[in-house]
Amino acid sequence: MCANFTVDDEGKSVVNTNGKEIGVVQDVEAGVAYVEPGPEMTDSIKSRLRRDRDVADGMENYQIDEDYVDEITGGEVRLQRF
Repeated sequence: MCANFTVDDEGKSVVNTNGKEIGVVQDVEAGVAYVEPGPEMTDSIKSRLRRDRDVADGMENYQIDEDYVDEITGGEVRLQRF
C-alpha cells in the first residue's frame, strides 16, 4: 500500500504485524507521519525507521516511510513486515 498520511492520522496507534502497538502518530507534515515510539518499539524497528527530529521535551520521533505501511484504518496505522 502507498500511505497517504493526513492530519486525520494524528493520534492513531502504530501497530506491528502482530497487532502490538509500538507508537503513536504525533504529527503529520506534508504527507509525512512522525511517530512517538512506545515501549514496545524494538531497536530493530527503530533502526529501520528514520529518526527525523526531536520534539521539545527531548523525545525522539521517527518518520514512517510509506513503503512500510500495510494499511491505515480509522484508528491505527498497521506496518508491513520489514
